[in-house]
Amino acid sequence: MPPKTQEIRHFFVYGTLCRGQCRANLWPARPLRITPAWTTGQLYGRADYPAMRPGTDRVNGECWEFDAAEMPLVIRTLDEIEGTNQPGERNLYDRVVTQVRLLEGSETLIPAFGYHYATDPLADGFHRIVPIGAESGVRWPGHSNQ
Repeated sequence: MPPKTQEIRHFFVYGTLCRGQCRANLWPARPLRITPAWTTGQLYGRADYPAMRPGTDRVNGECWEFDAAEMPLVIRTLDEIEGTNQPGERNLYDRVVTQVRLLEGSETLIPAFGYHYATDPLADGFHRIVPIGAESGVRWPGHSNQ
């Protein structure tokens, strides 16, 4: 049975909210842990930020885990940053639940919130970032075949 959204305590991020990126300091709460991780999707990029859509490529990023009591604040803040569920505004990104694998050897799938671009990224000037090899993942900023 899929987890109830109120039970999810993880976020998967793949772009400007990752450590070392321009929005890494905008998280509203201190995470319990940050772990390199991946999920499946299609990654698109441009100079300012990435976009992800559903797909089968391995998309590399980070899994941020929070105390359950912090999750409502984290969700509200990230929804605002990502342009999701804002009154009177069309979504820039949709919040989704994705299955994440940690890179530290765990085979366990972790349900995590993530953000998928709400419209066609190609129409907004993004280019597809494609894996170089079958097992290699994609990362933003990264290699692409434009």
